[in-house]
Amino acid sequence: MKYRKLLCVLLALALLLALAPMAGAEGDLFFVAVNDTIPVTLTSLPYTSGGVVYVPYTAFDARPGGVVSAYNATAQTFVLFTKDSRLVFDLATGETSDENQNTSTQTALFRNGLLYIPLIFCASHFGLKVSMLESQDGYPVLRFTTGSEVYDDSLFIEKAENLIAYRVAQQSSASDPADHPQAHPDTPAQDPADDPQEVIPATVYLAFQNVDFMQENAELLADYQLRGAFFLTAEEILAEPALVRDLYAQGHILGVTFEKGSTDCASAFGEANDALDEVLGLRTLLALVPEGTDASAVQGYCIFEAENMLVSVENAVEHPENPHILLCSGNAAQSLSTLYAAKANIRILRETTALS
Repeated sequence: MKYRKLLCVLLALALLLALAPMAGAEGDLFFVAVNDTIPVTLTSLPYTSGGVVYVPYTAFDARPGGVVSAYNATAQTFVLFTKDSRLVFDLATGETSDENQNTSTQTALFRNGLLYIPLIFCASHFGLKVSMLESQDGYPVLRFTTGSEVYDDSLFIEKAENLIAYRVAQQSSASDPADHPQAHPDTPAQDPADDPQEVIPATVYLAFQNVDFMQENAELLADYQLRGAFFLTAEEILAEPALVRDLYAQGHILGVTFEKGSTDCASAFGEANDALDEVLGLRTLLALVPEGTDASAVQGYCIFEAENMLVSVENAVEHPENPHILLCSGNAAQSLSTLYAAKANIRILRETTALS
């Protein structure tokens, strides 16, 4: 225990030293890496308080080492968990507890309205190693490693430079005023009554089922720099373990489902979770109920119903007043093209997603 505490202190000191000079990059971009990939880009930077390094809670969207995060604003809790370990931050009381009901003085904090969590405390609890790196242009890169990484830190950051530069360019392009040209100074101003009504972009969450198309849809998402939620049955998980691992490694969210016609939803979800546990060593709370199935008695899952996702991409784009979940069972190329042409806000479906 003393060795573990000493290690945490040394790691914290190393990160504090690494964070100190990181002020040269233009704009607030923060990259989160897991082993040899960079699945998450954030626009909020880490900071230190009282010698503790804090990172935005969304840093764990990268799911390092299979750690799943769940933020419930209503219940005022933030949870990190795997099948064996858990950290629960009670945001109302400031108390933090683990899977053995041990409590800690380490707490989560709010900064500018965003939840931050203590990095070293969280990482060490789940056996993760962390290092704070810096890109050539001064952007901070938090790297989680699990022992499965191929590159050391120096070689990893060297190989990641092109990807980081690409994402920085994307971010700059999205916020560059040049992308939104102003009226020519010699052009008379329009009467406000003649202005076209502002177009509100649709908000769409991407979900996928049918294992036969998941590989090609994952490749499409990679082309668009997107991630999605993939729902698989127990049979699909066991039949395609390599695909399941690839989806997870690429940063996609995995959920469970079952074939239409099953009457015992809880058992079907349990079997799919057992299969996921066997293949990946993790379980999920995200569940998809097939059309025409009553799952009202099922407890303990974040359930989405397929019959509520039977919306066409055209309908989703034409009715932006409410968010939509687009459930894709085949090739999603045309749907993604339509969404991008309509400048839709494409989101990732999570256990904590609320559509209302």
